[in-house]
Amino acid sequence: MDSPPELAFSQLLISGISFMLLSGSALVLFIVIYQKRLLQQQLLLRATEAEYQQQLLSAVIEAQEHERERIGRDLHDGIGSTLATAKLLMGRFEHLRTNEETTNLTYMVKEILGNAVHDVRGLSHSLYPAVLDRFGLAEALQHLADVSDEASTLSVSLTIDYPRPLVLAQELALYRICQELIHNAQKHAAGATTLQVRLQQRAAGLVLAVEDDGCGFDAAALEHQRPASGGAGLRSIEVRVQMLRARLSQQSAPGAGTCTLIELENPVFA
Repeated sequence: MDSPPELAFSQLLISGISFMLLSGSALVLFIVIYQKRLLQQQLLLRATEAEYQQQLLSAVIEAQEHERERIGRDLHDGIGSTLATAKLLMGRFEHLRTNEETTNLTYMVKEILGNAVHDVRGLSHSLYPAVLDRFGLAEALQHLADVSDEASTLSVSLTIDYPRPLVLAQELALYRICQELIHNAQKHAAGATTLQVRLQQRAAGLVLAVEDDGCGFDAAALEHQRPASGGAGLRSIEVRVQMLRARLSQQSAPGAGTCTLIELENPVFA
């Protein structure tokens, strides 16, 4: 029969072994649960990334379809109607009797065809700005500002500090973003008289700012409504911002205008 000290030691040893087994089991259970949760989080993250990529793809497709619709409308309503009018006028030449009538009709046809050429050049520039490929982003934005001044009552002021050009793909994305922001301001900034566009290159990156003095909006309210009501133009901007790995921010308030900032931290220089 074991003595009391030996019995106490045996009980203590059994308790220690039991405690170690329970601790080990608890540790194994914790690791299994942790790995299961980690796997669930990874699966959720992958699903979220896949959904986000699908949303980006849908936004790109929608923006492309919106652009094709706009081009088709411009071709039909603008250039198509202009050329149809020129064709009708050309048919009148065989019925003219005097040189004065011929001269006047010739002048009208030349003027109409000149407008058609101007419209074709404008449409071609909207599809791909040749000035960007030839002279770079600064000249392309200057040309965009000049054209916008002519086409709208909203005065466009341009400030550029851009000593080092970026690669063409990034310049094209910035140009399209600026083009869409100017279009949005012309369409939605009620009461605006001036639109300021600033392109500033810094040591750590680049900032594109487009600011108007129009009616503004409630930025907090729009943030909640954006998933449901964001237009194709805004989604197109967001897609290009994501492609640039840049940051998009908007500051606005009712009656205080709107300022949109695009901040690019890691530009790729040409």
